[in-house]
Amino acid sequence: MSKWADLPHDILIEIIRRLSIYDDFVIFAAVCKSWQSVYSLENPPLSPLSPRCPWLLLAEENEQSIKESRGFFNLTDSKVYNFKLPELVGKKCFGTSFGWLLSIGTDFEMNLFHPFSKHLLSLPPQPYFSDSDSEVDDRNFELDPIDYTDIYVYKCVLSRNPWSFVTHEYDCDCIIMVIYSNYHTLAFTRPGNKAWINIKSQSRCFDDIALYKGKFYAIDCHGKVFVCQINDDIAFTEPIAFYNGTEDFIPKYIVESSGDLLLVSRRRGGSYLLEEELIEDNPIVTIGFTIVKLECSTEVGSEDEYEWVNIDGLGDQALFVGGNSSVCLSASRLNGWKANSIYFTDDNREFHHLTLNGGGYDMGVFSLEDGSIKQHYQGKSLSYFSPPIWYI
Repeated sequence: MSKWADLPHDILIEIIRRLSIYDDFVIFAAVCKSWQSVYSLENPPLSPLSPRCPWLLLAEENEQSIKESRGFFNLTDSKVYNFKLPELVGKKCFGTSFGWLLSIGTDFEMNLFHPFSKHLLSLPPQPYFSDSDSEVDDRNFELDPIDYTDIYVYKCVLSRNPWSFVTHEYDCDCIIMVIYSNYHTLAFTRPGNKAWINIKSQSRCFDDIALYKGKFYAIDCHGKVFVCQINDDIAFTEPIAFYNGTEDFIPKYIVESSGDLLLVSRRRGGSYLLEEELIEDNPIVTIGFTIVKLECSTEVGSEDEYEWVNIDGLGDQALFVGGNSSVCLSASRLNGWKANSIYFTDDNREFHHLTLNGGGYDMGVFSLEDGSIKQHYQGKSLSYFSPPIWYI
């Protein structure tokens, strides 16, 4: 142990710079006192680090004494870790990847924020593109800022880590794509850009975006899948497949899993109540999921290049969906996580106003093996503005 404690300070700094998982950064501090002193000097770390496994970012607390702190629930040890994050006070958060969050304030400011390193990347203001088929600009609606925040952004996906570990600067080649506006259309930007760029498409009402084999794929509420073609500041979508085995109102996610592109449909049930009938529990809850994967068509004479194939399970994979960038991870590498399962959070924003405390009720883990649903977080974490999401 004394030999480890005697390592030069410069070497310890180089070790820290090569860490990519936040958990390892914490373990680094537990080696010995000399390592802990280096940890204190470099905390927050020089480079943004992601957690080893997804954490659940809980809703903002109302109590003034802890208002500047945000809780992260680690399912591995079933503990809540509170971090002082004044940068997220009053912010609506969306989960992206690589340990970054998209935060949006009622002042319309948008940022990519890394809670552990405190890196903050300012983005252009929320995209207020007018409807291309109308002369009416979305900004003409008389809404409070908090209403704009609720309407105009729904999902955010990154093409790569926006921070370069080589240059220790923001990576201008990173593409940041969002589903935005009450039309649920697509836009993108890059670090350093001054505006969002609209992605031209023959469709609207997109449900989800996924990065697959180096390209963005998007699915709309009708079940149509598009590939996004981006060339500098010119972007458009091309349809590649259509899945007719689902209804428009059923939420859809697309995600890469073990080299396949999956389409996941989320089934909900419950009572559709009137607004004045507010209740303490969620009237609409998740009752199950179905999964299909995209394959090249083998049907002779078929006009479609691709077809959808039903699959029974995810094997070793665990899927995470909700107000985050959908992701599949190997459960065998995540201590305590269940394989062949879907971990979900409450992203049914249209119905959060039907409850007394907002969204956050409809969360759990769905087993594809037996169809059961269990809670992954036993406490209550509710919010109209920013309910719990996966931090990945």
